[in-house]
Amino acid sequence: MKRIFFVALTIFLFSFSVFAKPIILRDMRVQNLSQDMRATLYLSSSTQYRTFTLHNPTRFVVDLKNTRTYRRLQFPLRNPVVDFKYATHRDGIFRMVFGLNNRFTPIVHTLPPDQFHQARLQIIFPRLSSSTPSWLKHNVFLPQKTSKNITAEPIGKAVLTDTENSNQHRDIIIVVDPGHGGKDPGATGPGGTHEKTIVLSISKKLQRWIDEQPGYRALLTRTGDYYLTLRQRLRIARKDKADMFIAIHADTWRNRTAGGVSVFALSQKGATSEAARWLAARENASELMGGVDLQDKSHLLKSVLINLSQAATIRSSLEIGNDLLATIKPIARLHHDRVEQAAFVVLKSPDIPSLLVETGFLSNPNEERKLRSQTYQNKLAYAIMLGIRHYFSTHPPRDTWLSYWRHHPRNT
Repeated sequence: MKRIFFVALTIFLFSFSVFAKPIILRDMRVQNLSQDMRATLYLSSSTQYRTFTLHNPTRFVVDLKNTRTYRRLQFPLRNPVVDFKYATHRDGIFRMVFGLNNRFTPIVHTLPPDQFHQARLQIIFPRLSSSTPSWLKHNVFLPQKTSKNITAEPIGKAVLTDTENSNQHRDIIIVVDPGHGGKDPGATGPGGTHEKTIVLSISKKLQRWIDEQPGYRALLTRTGDYYLTLRQRLRIARKDKADMFIAIHADTWRNRTAGGVSVFALSQKGATSEAARWLAARENASELMGGVDLQDKSHLLKSVLINLSQAATIRSSLEIGNDLLATIKPIARLHHDRVEQAAFVVLKSPDIPSLLVETGFLSNPNEERKLRSQTYQNKLAYAIMLGIRHYFSTHPPRDTWLSYWRHHPRNT
């Protein structure tokens, strides 16, 4: 009797799941953009979904629970998507499989509902192009599991609720600070190249790369050739509620053969090398050129000095710095293979992770020539962006879209 009851109950539950009103995938629209392809799924109602990756060959799988479509879905096979299949399984799972020509992890995120659709889900496929540097095509920046085992994300809801609206989430703010400017040219190379010009160009490229990443926004402390004090730069970062502050520089050294990229974080106990001490003294001295003495005991500096003991901020800075070194290393010589530490005034925000990147030494004629190259500048800016993105993909601030997409049921 118990067995008969169990079988009957099983049949009833199965029938209920089969005959539950399905969610309709009404349309899929594809955008072919310069840096990625974007597929937006338009759904009739809330559903649940999961994503996972298969390898050899690389395939990205999206499963939608209790979903079907009456349309013939088409996906243009363009870099990076080389294959597309879909099918409805007996358990009501609607599966889409995207074959990829790279191992960059697609980004799945939610869009607010519009007036015609209660739910929208967007899949972003980062692409490689003919203009992509060869160092990027090897996918060294986004390590993937090479195992054939399926790694599935938790099932998530696929519609916005009243309490999960776009006003409650924000972009990650990265303040990019091109060093020097105006009457302060910074370092000058043997060929007459001014640091202020080079770092502004690199910073603008970095801003563009960051702005193209979903969930990120970059702001520049200066957009032209004018002078800002170090205090003004710090104030801009605080006013804009920065999640990270990154100063871009290019410097000189007594030895003209010295070269390579360096990444600096604030030091609580003093510089980690003679070069770090020398560079910090030089950069900090530029503040006095504007007639502002940093010993004036302003409220901001009092706050900075009081909060220097906040080791957590420095620890975060060191973590981001290590990610930057890992992404820069394939395309540029490193001056040091570790994050240096020195008392740069511009890094002294007590609660904003801050880094200073020395993009090279203008005193080295070979590096001066490279730093003047638009191609090299773009390559370097891209590598810096990847390092930033790698860190925040695992450490997103709690109120940001990245945190929401990572830790909460994903909604469209």
